[in-house]
Amino acid sequence: MAEKAAKDQEKAVLQEKTKEKFQEWLKKKRAEEFEKKRKEKEKEKQQAAELQEKREKSAKIFKEWVQSARNKPRPTLSSLGYANGKPTGLYGNSYPAPAFFNPIPWKPIHVPLPKEDKIVPVKKNKRPISSQSRRSSSMVIYKPKKNLCIGSLCRTER
Repeated sequence: MAEKAAKDQEKAVLQEKTKEKFQEWLKKKRAEEFEKKRKEKEKEKQQAAELQEKREKSAKIFKEWVQSARNKPRPTLSSLGYANGKPTGLYGNSYPAPAFFNPIPWKPIHVPLPKEDKIVPVKKNKRPISSQSRRSSSMVIYKPKKNLCIGSLCRTER
């Protein structure tokens, strides 16, 4: 009985140790989860702050662009068929000014003229004549079938 009591006591001690280790592990896991959630919240706050800063910066730049766009000169209406606010003819000043002008004018490449030799054309036959080409495809012999039948009415006689 003493042995049994000692074994029971050892089991109880082991159970207490396992409970303590489990509680320590559980505390550690909860602390890790808490730390993880805290880092996620911090990251979300940082992203929200960056987004807000980006929006403010873009709004500021847009306002600056609007202010500068008002001061820019307007394009002339000559490309639309109007000159000085009055309509022009078809071939008047209705074409826009060229955007690019090549300062070096185009010069054609000099190609020497070919020498004219009198070449006598040789007559070519339309088709070469050979013994095989005279055979026609109508030479194939077809054998008529003796026993023609329709569907299941056909009976082969042997």
